[in-house]
Amino acid sequence: MYRPAVAAWTKQTLQDHFFKEAKKQGYVSRAAYKLLEIQKKHKIIRPGAKVLDLGCVPGAWLQVACQQLGPRDRGGLVLGVDLQEVKVPARFCDDRVKVLQADARLLTPEVLLEFTSDGFDAIVSDMLQFTSGVNDVELSLDLAGTALNVATGCYYDMYGEQFEQQVGFRHSGFLRPGGNLVMKVYEGSGTTEFIKSMQPYFTKVARMRVEASRSMSREFYAVGLGRKAPGVHGGGGSGKAKR
Repeated sequence: MYRPAVAAWTKQTLQDHFFKEAKKQGYVSRAAYKLLEIQKKHKIIRPGAKVLDLGCVPGAWLQVACQQLGPRDRGGLVLGVDLQEVKVPARFCDDRVKVLQADARLLTPEVLLEFTSDGFDAIVSDMLQFTSGVNDVELSLDLAGTALNVATGCYYDMYGEQFEQQVGFRHSGFLRPGGNLVMKVYEGSGTTEFIKSMQPYFTKVARMRVEASRSMSREFYAVGLGRKAPGVHGGGGSGKAKR
């Protein structure tokens, strides 16, 4: 009984630390440290890159992504998308950060052409439905599947043909060859199959839990590194991965 109590206390201490550090450093939420940890390990955002941030409210990942672009003269772009009204944080963000209030499921080439003509080098998604303890895993896979579809055109078939008609973009994705993808996922039934569905599209797929996640959270991040060129070993088109 003693050791679990110590572990829980240690985790709570970490949560307090990330919250306080975010406030101290000027990040709008502690979520900034999640992307910073992923970036430190996998280098998903390169200087001068074009980055698409799905589910960007309140903006902590916009801040981190812009920091990773390097000096202003290196160029680059960070486009944040969210259903909620999006406000660009003043700290750490410059004029390379743009925002769009929209549904990620409804993103089209025509919409994104307003911001870039040649896709993105990294797509990151911290999207998550409001959790209730009911169907949380399935809802997280729904949103991760949307991010995977935006990135590669791959549709992860969870809810059947009717849902596919709404989500299937019939394109080869907005993630450039060699680009990287990060998606929040809840651990549970179906997550192993989802990770496997990513493998034909990337040279490496990894799962990562981050220290800044809440102590009782089942969340982890699915990371796809080095997108394969569309058409290479199934790495493009609008194929389906069956559960």
